[in-house]
Formats: sequence, C-alpha cells, structure tokens
Amino acid sequence: MKEKAINAFDEYFKNTGEFKNLELTLSRIEGALAEAGFREEALGGIIHVAGTNGKGSTCRFTADMLKTCGYKTALFTSPHILKVNERIVFDGYDISDADFDRIFLRCVPLIRKYRLSYFEALTITAFLYFSELKPDFSVIETGMGGRFDSSNVLNVKLPVITAIAKDHAAFLGSNIYRIADEKLAIIKDNKTVMLGMNTPSVTDYIRKALPDKRIILTEEASAKVPAPFGKNLALAENTVKELIGHLPLNFIPVLPPCRLERIGRFVLDGAHNPHGMRELVKSADTGRFGSVLISSTADRDIKKLVALLSPRFRNIVITEIPDNERSLRLPLDIAGTVQEKDAEKALNIAVELAGNADILVSGSLYLCAHIKKLLSD
Repeated sequence: MKEKAINAFDEYFKNTGEFKNLELTLSRIEGALAEAGFREEALGGIIHVAGTNGKGSTCRFTADMLKTCGYKTALFTSPHILKVNERIVFDGYDISDADFDRIFLRCVPLIRKYRLSYFEALTITAFLYFSELKPDFSVIETGMGGRFDSSNVLNVKLPVITAIAKDHAAFLGSNIYRIADEKLAIIKDNKTVMLGMNTPSVTDYIRKALPDKRIILTEEASAKVPAPFGKNLALAENTVKELIGHLPLNFIPVLPPCRLERIGRFVLDGAHNPHGMRELVKSADTGRFGSVLISSTADRDIKKLVALLSPRFRNIVITEIPDNERSLRLPLDIAGTVQEKDAEKALNIAVELAGNADILVSGSLYLCAHIKKLLSD
C-alpha cells in the first residue's frame, strides 16, 4: 500500500485514538475556544445536525444545496475515509495540508492545556478555520451523542435531528428514549427544530419532549437518491427551504464516500448498526451480490448485523478492522460465517466466494475506508 503523508494533526495524535481521553463535559472545549478568541457569529447561519443514522449524508446534501444556491458554505463532518482533511470542508474543498497544519499548530498549546481529545482538537481547528473564511452558513455534524459533543458549544442555530436508534451503547446507553434525550440536547433555546423520519413512537416522544418548539417534520422520503438515503435528502431539502425559502434548480445530489459507493465489483456502505443495516438490506438488490465482507467495532452487536444479512446473502466473511483498537476480535461464535483476521486476506476470500457476482463491504465506515484504500492502491 502507498505510504500516506502524515500531517501535523496525524503526527500529534498517532498514539492517541479518537475515543481516548473522552470526558462527558463541554468545559474543556469551551475554555480552549474562549482563549482562542472564537465567536460563533463568525460561522454565519449554523445548521447543527445530530442523530444516530443519516447525519453525514444529511449534512452533505444540505451543504451542497446551499453552495449551489451561491452561499459560502462550511461543512464539518466525521469520520473521514482516506484523509482527516475530509472532515473540514469549505465550499466543497477539503482544508489544505498547509492550512490544517497552520491552524492546528497554533492550537497545540491550548490542546495541551485543556487536554483536548482527538475530536475536540478537530473541532477547534475547524471552527477557527471557518472563522477566517466567514461563511454564510456552517453545517456542523455532531461526532457522537449531542449533549456533551464538542460541537454543542454552539448556541444560536437551526437544530436538525435525523433518525434515532440504538448505537454507541457503551457511551449513550441502550434506552432509545434516553438516547433521544442526548440528541435533543443540542436544541437549547432555539425555537425551530428540523426532524427527520423516525418510528412513530420516537416521533411521539420527541413531540411530547418539545412542547414549546416549532417542529418541522420530514414525512416523505425523496426518490432522487437510493432508498436508504431518500429520508436524509428529504430532511436536507426541508432544512434548506427553512433557511432560504427555496431549493436550487437542477440540483443533482451526490452521496458521501462509502455510502453505496461502487468501485468496480465492490459496493461499500458503512451501515454499522441494526437500524442502518435493515435499511441497507431492505433496499439492496441482494441477488447481484455473491458475498459480504463485514466487520464492526466491539461495542456494536455484530451477531445482530450478521443475522440481518444471512437470510439474503449466502456468503458472509467477517474480519477485523485494521489498526483500530476498537475493532471486534476474532474468532466469534457465529455459525455460517467465514472468519479471517487479516482484512486483505478476508477480501480475497470474499472475492473467491462471490464468483462472478458483486461483493458488498459493510458494517463499519472504518472497514469501508480501509478496503477503499486497498482498491484505490
């Protein structure tokens, strides 16, 4: 595989994973941003997106539509696929290595002083970068949860809530309504809330939890994109209409990387929890696939993901996520699967089992990113 150039951020955090040094507090990032002189007004109109599934595509669709309408638009998302710069985007362009290094190195003393985590360090870097460029709108995706996510230092905004489901149980718990509470905590004193398509019970719970809010509900999915993403595009369209009163003409939505992304015979989709996997299986033309390569982080229910796949896919290969301390570890007691720790070897097995058919790679955006690198190289 080709060697990847390491920027200052990657070098600083090479021994500190994304989920290390987490604390359920906003005080660290608030202190660092205040000392850096950050003012949220510099981000323009803020669209803050939380939820379990669909955040990334909702953010991308929203930012792309605003840009198409002629507005300077910032976009902060996670995770990245090939390079961390992908998380910090202005007017459709990833932050350059030079700008990333310049702003991050300026922040290092604050990162050390306030012991900022990986995601907190990205947040301060992104917010200071966007502040320099003075966007008309900034679309900001929460990293995990909502209440204590570092992006929740923002106060005046249009909150957007996508589909809510069980995920990150080790951090957010397993009660769907408590999970919803964590997401809804981004709303704060803002009066209008954009709500994506959820189960009736979750939607009813949110309505009751927000009696004094103006809730704009997304009620029908768009048919302009593949089915799993139609709900997210419809939510993004409603958000843009609320912001500027109209949609761009002749807009062609583009899915983010590793969302039903095809590379030759391979389809990469980062569905990583039961809700997302159900949507994928329901919409996929399963007859075209000869095998599935899957992995997940250890905090997720891989047995449930495999159970959702097994009725529709005849060959399921489980592997570990390379260079990821949170990856599941093999072997696992899951009947009817082929298991191989080495992802590249597992990919070759999936290809052999598929015969002349296509191969689906899923279960984790981290796995999809690694396979995409292998295929690209």
